[in-house]
Amino acid sequence: MVTLFITRHGQTEWNLQKRMQGWFDSPLTFQGKQAASALGKRLANERFNAIYSSPSGRAVNTAKIVCNERQIPIFFKQQLKEINTGDWQGMTENEIKEEFPLQFKKYYEDPINFTLDESESFQEVLDRALQVIHDICERYEENDKVLIVTHGVVKKLLIAHFNNLPLNNLWDPPFIHGTSLTIVKIDKEKNAEITMVGDTTHIPSDAMSY
Repeated sequence: MVTLFITRHGQTEWNLQKRMQGWFDSPLTFQGKQAASALGKRLANERFNAIYSSPSGRAVNTAKIVCNERQIPIFFKQQLKEINTGDWQGMTENEIKEEFPLQFKKYYEDPINFTLDESESFQEVLDRALQVIHDICERYEENDKVLIVTHGVVKKLLIAHFNNLPLNNLWDPPFIHGTSLTIVKIDKEKNAEITMVGDTTHIPSDAMSY
């Protein structure tokens, strides 16, 4: 079985401001860097064959902090980027609620039917993320370990998929904090076993802010 260590990037400035980031970006906060460093220390003894990261700056910087100068190959994959939410990107949550009340409600309460001009659907995001998972499973052997650094929606979609849950259960608990750790073992037949979900025990209490 290939073991996937899946995490979300550290806290960003826009997370603090409750802005939708999507394909836009903002820098990691001090707390975000602190949490990424803590995850790196937690994983210091894991022998990773590779790191697969979203190319968004917040994910790239998280991956580099976690890697901590270890000589691990890093592959940047567009398929691991956050959901593209079109005009919402850069808007605050309150602005989105006010301007797009029906779409906002569907985003959280009826994800399978969420649509927005210039936005991806949740299914489209899952499909592209699974391309990376498929490639990893084909490329690596039993007992290999791969770290995946991605985003909140992508990670939630993968967890729901591995648990055989419908898209409308996407937002079921647990909440996926920045740098939280999820571990999944996958065999060549794509059978998946989740052994850990959204674990945050490595994160200092003063960095658990989103």
